[in-house]
Amino acid sequence: MAQLEPYEKLLVDYDFIDEDVHGQISCEVCHGGDPTTADMEATHKGVVKDPTFPDATKACGSCHLDEEGHPEIAAMNPNNLHVNLNPFKNKIFMRSDPQHHEAVTAAMGTHCMTCHSSCGQCHVSRPNSVEGGLIDGHLFQKTPPVETNCTSCHGSRVGKEFHGKNEGFEADLHHREQRMACKACHDADEMHGADGDYFDRYEVPNRARCEKCHPTVQEFSEMEEELAKGKPLEHPSHAIHRDKVSCQVCHSLQYKNCYSCHVGKDKVGVPYFKTEPSTMDFKIGLNPNPTEERPHEFVTVRHIPVSPGLFDYYLKDAMTNVTAAPTWKLATPHNIQLKTPQNAECLACHDNHRLFLSEADTTGWEIEANQPVFVPLKPPLHQRHAWLNQSRLHLAKVDCLICHDTALAEPLNDCSQCHTPQSILLTEVAPAPHYSLSNWSFTNSELIAKGMYVAGSTRIPGLDMVAILIVILTFAGCTVHGTLRFICRRRNRDDD
Repeated sequence: MAQLEPYEKLLVDYDFIDEDVHGQISCEVCHGGDPTTADMEATHKGVVKDPTFPDATKACGSCHLDEEGHPEIAAMNPNNLHVNLNPFKNKIFMRSDPQHHEAVTAAMGTHCMTCHSSCGQCHVSRPNSVEGGLIDGHLFQKTPPVETNCTSCHGSRVGKEFHGKNEGFEADLHHREQRMACKACHDADEMHGADGDYFDRYEVPNRARCEKCHPTVQEFSEMEEELAKGKPLEHPSHAIHRDKVSCQVCHSLQYKNCYSCHVGKDKVGVPYFKTEPSTMDFKIGLNPNPTEERPHEFVTVRHIPVSPGLFDYYLKDAMTNVTAAPTWKLATPHNIQLKTPQNAECLACHDNHRLFLSEADTTGWEIEANQPVFVPLKPPLHQRHAWLNQSRLHLAKVDCLICHDTALAEPLNDCSQCHTPQSILLTEVAPAPHYSLSNWSFTNSELIAKGMYVAGSTRIPGLDMVAILIVILTFAGCTVHGTLRFICRRRNRDDD
């Protein structure tokens, strides 16, 4: 993000004084300083750049703690994850020895904790992480601008995913087709914090959830009219996979994964960090912490740049417990699409081991750290369906939903449920034939005669080959005929 010129950062617009209710408050009430002197240095002594951080009640509480000033805004601030970044600190502390927490905290304060926000850094200025600066001449913005505030901290992953800035990948469906912005899902109630201190951001009760807009058909019909928005989940796959896989497993594209970060200071004391190159990938892992609200067994996971030597510049081997938590963590990518490679058909996911996180995706110490999220690889589907005669043929020809019908209490697992004289197939079960079905004879009659008819097996290879041969001969005849006529016409013209 381009930095502002110095005058742009500090210039206060006259409209702030004339039109904004906050402009009626004298500057020193919020920012401190001494307005009684004409000396610039004396006037600015004690001035606070952001009076809303870390405790917003001092600057905002006089108005926003009374009944008419939305008291929940300032009151929730201490628990606001944008302010305290507690989930981030909790995850780092898990991986370090308690006796090192003081040194780790100091290192995090220099490098990792600068991307916090506050009332002022959302509604008045850009965040400190991008060098600050007034958004619009000190005018308060009821909704923080996405491009100058939200993506200042959430840009490299969330912002690029949502706006389609990763090369080769479309923008999130909600933004591309509905022009939705961050506030459509992350409302003010969530942004201003929650009542309680939570270890992880996914534990916060007022967080954004897909189900708020996309309930089941029954839930949608029972909702009050003003709450019934979005599209209900009508596809049978939702009934099958509900509470088993997260929404992103089926509806996300590849997303950015970061690797191995090391922080420190250069020769003149300027903080820096070094990371391995990031990659675009998509991985499904086991849910490391299933809860009542997030019961899914399978979730999308993203690699984070934690490494044993993360804080070595400040304290050697500070991350003594680095394997205490996975480096592939639960992720909710912001690149949702209706159609994705993994939901194109059942077999695109269910028989595709490449999508699932395994030990092959990690090396060294990370293998131990990620044991809770590795997905045990299952045998190929045709082996798991080995109880079927010709399991490969069934998987290729029969729609999975025929047997795994959501209207059934259990999937069909008995041949006689389909292959009986009374069934719609009008055949009985018989042993698999010992010959290839791809031959010159009439396949349908063979299958029916042997009692091995399978839904979808209606091909007659012999007839197909005859038809193809007729087409080829027709084109060949037309070509020969046209060539001979052309030659004869030229000869006649030469004779004349």
